[in-house]
Amino acid sequence: MNMSQSQKVDKQAEWRLKVATAALELISRKGLKNASLRAIALELDCTTGVLTHYFRNKDELLLFVLDTIMARLSEIMVKQAGDIKGLQRLKVMMLAILPITSELTTIWKAWLAFIGAAVGDIQLIDEHKRHYANFKGFIRQELAELQVTGEISSKLNLDFEAAAWIATFDGIGVNMIAAPQPYSIEELDTLVSRYLKTLKS
Repeated sequence: MNMSQSQKVDKQAEWRLKVATAALELISRKGLKNASLRAIALELDCTTGVLTHYFRNKDELLLFVLDTIMARLSEIMVKQAGDIKGLQRLKVMMLAILPITSELTTIWKAWLAFIGAAVGDIQLIDEHKRHYANFKGFIRQELAELQVTGEISSKLNLDFEAAAWIATFDGIGVNMIAAPQPYSIEELDTLVSRYLKTLKS
């Protein structure tokens, strides 16, 4: 690939991310059904023709937004965890992606909009299943390493515990967005720590 081709690819990736970010903001405010190509174009102050240059249709754009959400959550979680080891690593990862910042609140609101829209939409349900399986696999690997070092019980069913980690995380996050239930950082730390105690040897 020559330099001009590389620049073209970079430009396309940059624009696709820019479109996804605008769509994410719109979805978090107005829901998925109001995120038409025209409405997203207005967010970007461009024409729908610009959007269809980078995405074949609305469905492709929305699936890319969902991918972008999951990639961003993974990025934040891994960055915050850094070189931290042990059960503390699991706690830091969970706390890092709960809706405690404006960016994460926007992400959670958009993600919940996708969840609601997935009912009756086979394509969206399949996408959610794929992302869930990937996320569960990642958490399971973290748990497996803790089991090897003896920090959590060797008797634990890791598939179940990975699902439980996600269910705990989902429950807290949804409660913060949908209820909404205000939690201080200290209270969130207590909730997560209380759950992690059940994993100890």
